[in-house]
Amino acid sequence: MKTIKAADIAALDTNSVTLLDIRSREEYERNGFCGSVNVPFDEISTGLSKLPKDKAVYVLCRTGDLSAEVAEILEDRDYDVYNIDGGYAAYITHLASSDM
Repeated sequence: MKTIKAADIAALDTNSVTLLDIRSREEYERNGFCGSVNVPFDEISTGLSKLPKDKAVYVLCRTGDLSAEVAEILEDRDYDVYNIDGGYAAYITHLASSDM
């Protein structure tokens, strides 16, 4: 499975890739990424049809564990998919360490 570091999320161009946020709707509404698509993990079985196959998909969850599962599912369906290692928690840690 392909992965990227959470620190690289900000560099993603959501016009050329799909950033799939599988956190709950509440988490997404509080701190979602501009241009991302929210399909909560518990809606994955029906929500995957929303994803275009002509763009790479970067999957984000809270810690990187559930996104790895979803990335495997997408990979099995022939998507060009990346798991965001460490998820949103790692991204926040990166931001905190960058501000120092």
